[in-house]
Amino acid sequence: MNKLLTMAFVAALLTTIGIQAADHNKKTVFVTSESFNGNLGGLKGADDKCQAQADDPTSIVPPGTYMSWLSDGTDSPNTRFTKSSHPYVLPDGTKIAENYTDLTDGSIQHAINIDPTGKTVGQNSFWTGTNEDGTTAQSIRVCGGWKNLYTMARGMVGNTGHTSTSWSSYAQERCNTTRQRLACFQQ
Repeated sequence: MNKLLTMAFVAALLTTIGIQAADHNKKTVFVTSESFNGNLGGLKGADDKCQAQADDPTSIVPPGTYMSWLSDGTDSPNTRFTKSSHPYVLPDGTKIAENYTDLTDGSIQHAINIDPTGKTVGQNSFWTGTNEDGTTAQSIRVCGGWKNLYTMARGMVGNTGHTSTSWSSYAQERCNTTRQRLACFQQ
């Protein structure tokens, strides 16, 4: 009984002085260390690329399921992701959003600019096909569902240096270029 009272007292004291327990439900977000063209093998192929980088022995991200911040004209993070009520953080613990609602409100708190090994990447773009609110972009901006490299086709990209709406919808790139990374989100 005394042990239980002591634990309750300590918890109340820590709450009173503003120390909060660590949130072990945080969701890690990273940008891939590799770049890809628009033929990603569809959403599943892109998710597999995120998972492979998360599972790589050089990765510092926590274990779990990782999916790409990618839409194909039909499905999007809004339809594919588990919408977490916990913070989204970079591999170094920097918070980018309080929860999924905050993630999709038009801006993020910090740019998504760290790869799964913990290395900060410079200003780069990453394939999204996704509006900042988590919905799919127009079907003409998703590189044929991320399966084709049409010469003139374009895909929407986000930017690793931005926190405004352009974090997810920065520009359009030709699908046959191999300069874009992927943004990967723990589920």
